[in-house]
Amino acid sequence: MKKSILVIVVLFSTIFQSCDTSTFNQNLKIDHSETSFLKEVDSIVIQKMNEYNIPGISIGIVKNDSIITAKGYGFRNIETKKPITENSVFHTASVSKLFTAEAIMKLVEQNKISLDDKLIEIIPEIKYDDERVKEITIKNLLNHTSGLPDISNYHWNNNNQSENSLKEYVLELDLDLDSKSSTEYQYSNLGYDILGYVIEKASGTTFEDFVQKNILNKNKMNNSDFRYFNISDSLKTSPHSKSWITKSIYIRDTYPYTREHAASSTLNTSTKDLNKWMISFLQNLENSDSKDLYTSMINSSFSSYPYIGLGFQLNEINSKKLIGHYGGDKGFRSYLIMIPEEKIGIVVLGNCDYNEDFRQEIIHPIAKLMLNE
Repeated sequence: MKKSILVIVVLFSTIFQSCDTSTFNQNLKIDHSETSFLKEVDSIVIQKMNEYNIPGISIGIVKNDSIITAKGYGFRNIETKKPITENSVFHTASVSKLFTAEAIMKLVEQNKISLDDKLIEIIPEIKYDDERVKEITIKNLLNHTSGLPDISNYHWNNNNQSENSLKEYVLELDLDLDSKSSTEYQYSNLGYDILGYVIEKASGTTFEDFVQKNILNKNKMNNSDFRYFNISDSLKTSPHSKSWITKSIYIRDTYPYTREHAASSTLNTSTKDLNKWMISFLQNLENSDSKDLYTSMINSSFSSYPYIGLGFQLNEINSKKLIGHYGGDKGFRSYLIMIPEEKIGIVVLGNCDYNEDFRQEIIHPIAKLMLNE
């Protein structure tokens, strides 16, 4: 009886959430003042936004060390109707992993850790019942071959902000593997959260401060932070979902942020800032001082699953190597790609979590346009 009442409450809650916003209907127009390429980009983006009723999207494109565009479309929030701009900040979800992976490589470059270091050597106090945990290396965590399971519930409503959140979370774990390390590819957000604490242990500072100092600030990503509570209210976008009953769009009550999941999921940033980072990363791939380190991130790192580097997901487009990462959490979807051979980078950030194929349906045609120019 209690279970039936709970189902009814959830049902009516879902319907109620969507009542005020059921009339939202995206109907954007193309800006015909743009150049031909940017007009085609507008056409691709706007067509998908109208087709899928997406509240807001921001696009960033770079090529040959130059920013081609950073542009917002639609609304930060379907109630306030405040516009998305190139500076609007989105929760990027697993795109965050690219920055965590780069932070690890910075520590390798500083000779503070190596990729072959065992996890228990860096965090000897970590708890485990499974003896196979002793074999997990930093590389295993980076390329999802540790054998660790994924996270089943992020508990975003915890909204932890304490500097000790990550430490307390990791040291409360009791690790148990699904498989022996180095034998299977198994995507694990848990592995990346643990990498966040590896960064804290090796650097002697918080995960967020290390990434801020060594990556975000160096690339002048002035509106970006892994700590959502540091983002200006004037830049924040709201998370949106679609009711599975009424199909109407509504604003989620909870923003996806809690500090213990920073390293796997909580980079908040804009396309303007991500453009700067993509240019910098592509330059690092050619820089003689750091080339080998960065190249190792984008090369296949596990023969049984050749689509994973060290942090980067790998693919091809028009027979060109494509590197990047998808991102998705409650209310947000993202996708960042780079084509190193052509020095191209494209990112799409969206403040909704439905019809998620819009990411590749926007980015891949734009990439093909650029490759065919």
